Amino acid sequence: MHGGNLRWAKEHYHVDEFIDLSANINPFGPPVGVFQRLQEALSQIVHYPDPESKALRLKLSQLSGIPYDMILAGNGAGELIYTLLQALRPEKVLIPVPAFSEYARAAAAVHANISYWPLGAEGWQALPDCRLPERARQVEQTWLGILNGIDLLFLCSPHNPTGSLLPPEGFVSIMRAAERSGCLVIFDESFYDFTLDALRWSAREYLQEFPNLIVLYSLTKFYSLPGLRLGTVFAQPSLIRALKTARDPWSVNVLAQEAGLEALEDRDFPGWVREKLQESRAFFYERFTGADLRSLQLKPTQANFALIELKEGNAQQLTERLGRRGILVRDCSSFEGLEGEFIRVAIKDQGSMARLIQVFKAIHV
Repeated sequence: MHGGNLRWAKEHYHVDEFIDLSANINPFGPPVGVFQRLQEALSQIVHYPDPESKALRLKLSQLSGIPYDMILAGNGAGELIYTLLQALRPEKVLIPVPAFSEYARAAAAVHANISYWPLGAEGWQALPDCRLPERARQVEQTWLGILNGIDLLFLCSPHNPTGSLLPPEGFVSIMRAAERSGCLVIFDESFYDFTLDALRWSAREYLQEFPNLIVLYSLTKFYSLPGLRLGTVFAQPSLIRALKTARDPWSVNVLAQEAGLEALEDRDFPGWVREKLQESRAFFYERFTGADLRSLQLKPTQANFALIELKEGNAQQLTERLGRRGILVRDCSSFEGLEGEFIRVAIKDQGSMARLIQVFKAIHV
């Protein structure tokens, strides 16, 4: 089950209000101008939306420097994952795990043969340092073997659910191996905007170097638009044209297009959100350490969420206990490739994180 299902949670836990740490959404809401823009756009719902999402794609092109014909908008990154698999129809797919469940579901929907490669709870932190040329060559050679016979590889950074970052040097080594083996790569950077300035990089910068690269980007999470859904894919023009034929032409509604435009026009918003979330993250880690929660181990993260390993007990039971007290977290039992018991919590405002620790202590974890 995905996080963020408040209707189900209310029915299941018989609680009316929750602190929702189960979905990795910016807790500070969209830019303030979005609400006004939506009000002004309401009269447009009597017309079909622009099937090309032209204004939104032009704005993304302007901001990213990527040509307009290499950008496609969609009803969230989730819809675009399914559209990509429907268009590409790969026979063999490789997914480093743990990973977002929709990668495997979309691959299964086109009857692909799915293989898993273990990342584990440390995520990309375990990758050798590819800034050293010899290590970079070793990683490329290793991945050349891993990708033998694979048609499509999923990569994700910041990685969900571990919160780890794939360094650009490591990415380049893997991409070189993929190029040599004739493998397409879908790189999901849905949490790109949450990364601090010193560590943030985008795979979009490598689209010209690697024609086999496809980049997914989400506006839903950072701009707090989960109820509207908005995502984009960046790829070669020929693939963008193929994707258009494989999906509903009106998948991005009028309000989502207008909200996306307004959000992208607020250039002060990203830095403000990152600063606020960094304060919350530092606060949470400091308070967690001071709370002496010996049965729980908080993993490091560079994203807006964190893995917590249970040294004792059961993740499903802990999720239930927290839910009955009005706190929703993500039970990670269903994640392929996580050995042990884990929950994932979103990093939200300091009050929410303080409440989580208070409840942890109250239930003696």
